[in-house]
Amino acid sequence: MNDTNAEATLVSPLLDSREVAAYLKVSEATLSRWRTDKKGPPFLRMGGITRYRLDDVQAWLASLSSNERH
Repeated sequence: MNDTNAEATLVSPLLDSREVAAYLKVSEATLSRWRTDKKGPPFLRMGGITRYRLDDVQAWLASLSSNERH
């Protein structure tokens, strides 16, 4: 690493469907259905592989709880 890039860019860890389903305490089938219905947390497709950024999952959860307060 050179001096101009001394600070590392922090990127949210990528999680697979199994990890996100466990984190949210739902089945992988539910998570898949949410993807199809565009209801769940944002996800990435990388060559047919689905991944989720942890920050996006947490932000999605926070948006749900803020919607319930109104």
